[in-house]
Amino acid sequence: MHRRLFPRALAVLVLVATAATAGATTATAEAPTPAQTRLHATIDAVLADSRLDGAQAGVVVVDTTTGRTLYDRNGTRRLIPASNTKLFTSAAAMELLGPGHRFTTDVSADGPRHAGMLSGDLYLRGGGDPTILAADYDRLAAQVAATGVRVVAGNLVADDTRYDRDRLGPDWTWDDEPYYYAAQVSALTVAPDTDYDAGTVIVHAAPGTRAGARPKITMTPDNGWLRVENRAETVTEGETTISFEREHGGNTVVVTGQIALGQAAESDWVTVWEPTGYAADVFRSALRRHGVRVLGRTVLGAATPDTAKPLARHDSMPLADLMVPFLKLLR
Repeated sequence: MHRRLFPRALAVLVLVATAATAGATTATAEAPTPAQTRLHATIDAVLADSRLDGAQAGVVVVDTTTGRTLYDRNGTRRLIPASNTKLFTSAAAMELLGPGHRFTTDVSADGPRHAGMLSGDLYLRGGGDPTILAADYDRLAAQVAATGVRVVAGNLVADDTRYDRDRLGPDWTWDDEPYYYAAQVSALTVAPDTDYDAGTVIVHAAPGTRAGARPKITMTPDNGWLRVENRAETVTEGETTISFEREHGGNTVVVTGQIALGQAAESDWVTVWEPTGYAADVFRSALRRHGVRVLGRTVLGAATPDTAKPLARHDSMPLADLMVPFLKLLR
C-alpha cells in the first residue's frame, strides 16, 4: 500500500520550540540569553532542512508566563495549519468530553415484533465513532439476530443526525476529495482498518491471469457502495503504474495504469461519497449474513424516534486510547 503523506517537520518543530523555551523567560531584546539564542538556532536549523524547500512556514514562540514573543518568523502570514490543528482539537476533546468518553453506535426498532417479524423500521444510529470497523457492524448485526428478529418489514434507517449535513470543510481543496485525508464527515461511517481512516475503502488491484487481462479488483471492506470501473491492464513485465481515482459527486472508482504478472497487489485508500450510505450498506450486508432480511429500502439521514426500542449497541474505545491513533496515525 502507499499513501500521500504530509511532512511532519512542522509538527516536530512545535514540540522542539516549546521545549527550547525552558529557562528563556528572562531574555531581553537587547541581551538575549543563551537559552533564547539556542531556541533561535534550533528553529532556524529545522526550517533550513532541504526537505522543506518550496514550503512556507510561520512560527511564533510565546512565553506563556510573561506573554513575550521569543521567536517570530512569518508570524502574521496566513497559512493552513493542517494536522497541527489536532493538537488543539484533541486537547479540547479531552477537556470537554473527558478521557473516559466513548462514542456509541446503536440499533433500535420501531414497531411490534411477532414470530421473528418486525412490523416497522430498523434504525442504525451513529454517535460519531471514527474507529468503527466492518467487524463492529457485523457484531451489531449478530446482536440484532440474537433478539430473534428475522424479517424487517419496514426500512433500514441510517440516523446520522448527531452531526450536521456539511460533509466537507469550507476551505478544503477540491482536488483532494478522493484521498483519505479529505474523507467526508458523518456521525455514521466506517473505517477500513485499524489506521482508522473513517469514510474510506481500501481498493486493491492484483495482476490478472494473463497479459492483456484486467487486474483483479477487491475492496476492504467488501461493499456495494463503491462501483469500480476497471481500465487497467495486466502486462508481462514493467513498472506498476496503477492509479485509483473516485469521480467527483459519486461512488465510481476508476482504476487505470498497468501491473505486471507476478507482482504484489497495489492498494490505496479511496474516500466515499456519502459515508452514511456506506455504513448502512456494510450493516445491511452484515444483517443478511446473520439471517436478518430487510424488506424495505435504506433511508439516509432520518432521526430515530423516541419510541424506538434498543436492540444492539457498540461502544468505541475510551477517548484517551483513541488519542493514540488520532495523533500518531491520522495525517
